[in-house]
Amino acid sequence: MVPSRYHNQYRKNEISTSSQGRLILMMYEGAIKFTTMALQSIEKGDIAGQGKYINKTHDIINELSVALDLKKGGEVAQRLESLYQFMLSQLTRANIKADRKALETVIKILSPLGEAWEQLFHASTNTGQGGYQPPKNISSKC
Repeated sequence: MVPSRYHNQYRKNEISTSSQGRLILMMYEGAIKFTTMALQSIEKGDIAGQGKYINKTHDIINELSVALDLKKGGEVAQRLESLYQFMLSQLTRANIKADRKALETVIKILSPLGEAWEQLFHASTNTGQGGYQPPKNISSKC
């Protein structure tokens, strides 16, 4: 196996063995990462990279939206759905017009949501036996 295949296998194992809360955190982290990469692509004039990273972010946010349980989640789930739909529209706008501001808006929404999920996750996994140590991030060549 070449190193990238090891990395891919590690990521698959991490995802398949993660809790639902950890998966949500990973999705937020990925969405922020890819949105940032899309912004960098716009700065470089890299249209292919811009489209690639916006599409990756779009897929993640769409998956977050589809995973919502609107019946059990009540008003919170409905508000999250509205935010997700707004972000999806901003991503479409950013992709069509290379609109930095639309991507910055997406990051401004994703960041506090990700932080809130992280706090919820840590509160639910903290057993009082020391602090939580998240797994180390491994850079991807995506």
